[in-house]
Amino acid sequence: QEVRDKHKQYLLPAVANFYQEPTVLDQGRGMHVTDLDGNKYLDFFGGILTVSVGHCDPRITEAIKTQTDRLGHVSSLYPTVSVVEVAERLARITPGRLQKSILQASGTEADDTAVVLAQVYTGAMEIIALRHGYSGRGTLSQSLTAHSTWRAVPSQVAGIKHAMNAYCYRCPLGLEYPSCKVKCATDVEELILTTTTGKPAAFLAEPIQGVGGFVTPPPEYFKIVVDIVRKYGGVFICDEVQTGFGRTGGKMFGIEHWGVEPDIMTMAKGIANGMPLAATIATPEIADAFQKLTISTFGGNPISCAAANATMQIIEDLSLIHI
Repeated sequence: QEVRDKHKQYLLPAVANFYQEPTVLDQGRGMHVTDLDGNKYLDFFGGILTVSVGHCDPRITEAIKTQTDRLGHVSSLYPTVSVVEVAERLARITPGRLQKSILQASGTEADDTAVVLAQVYTGAMEIIALRHGYSGRGTLSQSLTAHSTWRAVPSQVAGIKHAMNAYCYRCPLGLEYPSCKVKCATDVEELILTTTTGKPAAFLAEPIQGVGGFVTPPPEYFKIVVDIVRKYGGVFICDEVQTGFGRTGGKMFGIEHWGVEPDIMTMAKGIANGMPLAATIATPEIADAFQKLTISTFGGNPISCAAANATMQIIEDLSLIHI
């Protein structure tokens, strides 16, 4: 109770906890967590979709300890072995021609960077996102987010358009799949022609919406929408912050279930088993278009990267994406 009282006293009310009497977690091991009173719980939430291979996995803990003894912090101004290993691995395991990464500390940063990359590469500014989507906590990412619950202020970034999502369970058009002919997808062309300049920079979408209620589009959806967006000069930003690293089962990344190759992909959460790390990866031509300087103080932190390399190695060695 003392911890709960101090949390209420010293943290913003917006930093909400689950339950009227939140569980104060003290330890974690594998699939279980233990509170300060010694009660043990099965973690169905995976540490908010983040603990990819279990709490305090000894292989990851050892990698973290080893790196901590060697080097604890380097900004993106200097290369390190662990940063290069993460970037090289991401180029290998991501679908299509994705190759060049920038490492950051959160999914919000990753999505913000992806939008900037798309705008620089295309020369356009408008972004198409999806209703019910969630992109993070920053000014841009809150504007991309289509949930009133998670938007503290009105949209602060101009040029963001929200398309209908493929919510077959609660179809916004009142239709049924497949007789609907996936009109929520084809309507994106109407959205471009009526609410934009006709030249969008990008379409940003989660393969399966998380905060939106685990909304899963039908098989045709992404190919239809991405083809439309590319027809008008835009690129496809795939937000894998929640769906990446085997979270959807059978594939390393969610979008692989739809057979569509992203131009830019973002990821965070499960990449480092709970350590703060995120990445934005793009095709070479898009990455190389960004010629201005940029820096991330904590992006690519050696300790986080050591955890990420160990996490991804375990996922591959144990074929966890197929379980």
